[in-house]
Amino acid sequence: MDLGLACHVCGTLNALGAQTCSRCGAILAAARRDPPPSASGTSVTVIASARPSPAAGATVVAPSNPNRAARRDPMGDPMSESVGDSMSGLSGTFPGSGAHNRGERTTGIPDVESTLPGNTSTGSHAALRFDPATGDGLMGGPLPAAKTMFFGALQQQPVVPRLVVIKGEGGDGATYHLQGTTTVIGRVQGDITFAEDPFLSPEHARFTGQHGRLFVQDLDSENGVFLRIKKPTLVGNGTRMLVGEQLLRLQIAPFSDGSPTGDGTYYYGSPRPSGRFQVVQCLAGGGEGRIATAEDGTLSMGREGNTLNFPDDRFISGHHARLDAHSDSQEVMLTDTGSRNGTFIRLVGAQELFHGDYLFVGQQLLRVEIA
Repeated sequence: MDLGLACHVCGTLNALGAQTCSRCGAILAAARRDPPPSASGTSVTVIASARPSPAAGATVVAPSNPNRAARRDPMGDPMSESVGDSMSGLSGTFPGSGAHNRGERTTGIPDVESTLPGNTSTGSHAALRFDPATGDGLMGGPLPAAKTMFFGALQQQPVVPRLVVIKGEGGDGATYHLQGTTTVIGRVQGDITFAEDPFLSPEHARFTGQHGRLFVQDLDSENGVFLRIKKPTLVGNGTRMLVGEQLLRLQIAPFSDGSPTGDGTYYYGSPRPSGRFQVVQCLAGGGEGRIATAEDGTLSMGREGNTLNFPDDRFISGHHARLDAHSDSQEVMLTDTGSRNGTFIRLVGAQELFHGDYLFVGQQLLRVEIA
């Protein structure tokens, strides 16, 4: 292997310690040299300016200089600069290269690993980092990895609950956005009013928003707030239910044991039923209508074929709802049996609402939206 300093004028290969070219006398620039390659190594590390490293097997060609003759190797073929104009290059055939092992002639410096400050890549031809605007090498280390944003964070918006009025034919009517912390619904007072609804109290119900959650509370109104049940629900004594157009009250009270009076007289009456609870029909304007007693702990309600039937109610389904005595408590399980218009219970105290809930407030059927 021949090593030396290539003259930048005539291309003559000079001894490593030469100050001037032995052929043309040009002053040779001092080249920065790394320790000679190990006999077992296959590559030489060359410190160069911040330029892209050549691809495998490529030849690094210095910018042409019209004022100097082309370099030729000992075989008479043109030679290329090994590094560039900024410094004199090391030329020759290095041990371990593929061409040397095959006995072929090699020009330039094959299989050279370029290492620049800040480049932490490894491999024979590590990719370097460059500023796309200036082309200068990035000397401060590898670029930080880009962080992946959580996609949902781009879509998160403040939740504004809404109440949608359901019209008589089932379509959506007016929509009310509950912007404030509290919203009051009434007939003549409040944030949302329905002056034409005579079943609403002046101030009927209050809606409260807390951290994206929505609650409703009856304001001691005459007719209350009714919530449609979504699953079997335990109800207690005195619970009022809306089934179709029927307002019903659950009555859980033990019957008299039929004991005589103090003087030993018994009262006339029908045989006492064995059911644990009754359902009482509440009439418009006050008063009680029909009363039905559970049979073997179960009472069904609907238009026909039930314990309690309302054949003239156009809003009640054939088999609308069912009440079952609960074996572990004095409460009763209320279940909607697939009705079209749903089964509602009157709320007591504050109640949290969820997306898709339905409410009756006076004669207004409202759908809750919190999405």
